[in-house]
Amino acid sequence: MNMDNPKIFSAVILGGGIAGISAALELARLGQEVALVEKTPFFGGRAANFCCKATDACQKCGACLVDDRLKALFQESRITLLPHAELTGCSRENGLFHLVVKQQPEVINPEGCVDCGLCYEECPAADKGAILTTAVTQNHPRYAVNPGACLYFQDGSCHVCQQICPPTAKAIDLARPAKTLELTAKALVVATGYRPSDPRCRPHYGYGRLPHVVAGYELEEMLRNGKGPGSRGAELPRRIGFIQCVGSRDQEHPYCSQVCCAYTLRLARLLKHRWPEAEVTSFYMDLQETGRQSPQFQAEARREVKMVRALPGDLHATPDGRVKLRYLEEDTGQPATADFDLLVLSVGIGPGEDNPALAALLQAELTPDGFFQAADPGQRTQTSQPGLFLAGTAEGPRDIAGCISQAAAAARQVSRYVKES
Repeated sequence: MNMDNPKIFSAVILGGGIAGISAALELARLGQEVALVEKTPFFGGRAANFCCKATDACQKCGACLVDDRLKALFQESRITLLPHAELTGCSRENGLFHLVVKQQPEVINPEGCVDCGLCYEECPAADKGAILTTAVTQNHPRYAVNPGACLYFQDGSCHVCQQICPPTAKAIDLARPAKTLELTAKALVVATGYRPSDPRCRPHYGYGRLPHVVAGYELEEMLRNGKGPGSRGAELPRRIGFIQCVGSRDQEHPYCSQVCCAYTLRLARLLKHRWPEAEVTSFYMDLQETGRQSPQFQAEARREVKMVRALPGDLHATPDGRVKLRYLEEDTGQPATADFDLLVLSVGIGPGEDNPALAALLQAELTPDGFFQAADPGQRTQTSQPGLFLAGTAEGPRDIAGCISQAAAAARQVSRYVKES
């Protein structure tokens, strides 16, 4: 893609998560040619690793919506997919965006790869991230070489993956170079997603120190991959606790992440449904809206999950391998304790770590909390810069359904802008 005779895309979308995918699909439906740039080798973003939380009925968590849109993405001819690529330059001339994108070497050829996984199994630096993989089956290939950790790209000392690749496939070529692409677009959509709040922001909860304390997104991934509580070979936790508002609604993160209450109660109900003998408790500050039927949903959750309106003060490991935490009872104000086999920290949504650098590159503004600034609270897809639009959690916290609807709205505005420009 050369700027001497460039193809002009209607839009380039930065970010291949659920918001970027939804915006791309909607623009394609509207007849627009778009390019989707994703920093990692795989599409789907964080939401693609979330588990379905259906019990005997759908809990409307939105996880299945990600799978459906991923399938549609790889079948849409109007969308040019650029995985493992990152924006490195941006300028504007005559209303057009001129973008420079660096794309990592496509070491594993998708036309030859059969996703056998031998490269991952035999790589001597796999534990250091030299071979990246995904459990999201819609992606192909499901393996990618990470030049930043690969021994070949460091000093040329290793060719194991290329040597071990089946002769019938011949999918791996370590000599393939990186690419610098030059893209031209009438509009640009920032859909770069979010970074989960760091559970270590509450050090007294013991994350990273106590083995039975995990983050909410880790539990999601374990359940999706069949490795969570109750999986084969794993001991079933008899008592499971959730602590909400970890990394939001505090001095450093004063905003509400909008998703923690809903995913906590859905996960809690899912665990209770799968293992009725387990006792599940949720510690919360107060409950936010959890969907269109929020009062009914919360009432059902309270019948299945013990709800404690208190945030624990501290916790420690017990000699029998449990976690003991202390809190104040709401009714009496008296101190109380509780033991758990598994404690889940319901972390919030934080701004993307690349937001400051990307905002400087695009000459865009950030909110005091670090998200991209919309020009108008009533039009949260638009920025003060014509042709630059926002989608999903790049603009602020929202759930999967919110990302999809907002991204679709952004796409319609982009299409209107392109036709009028």
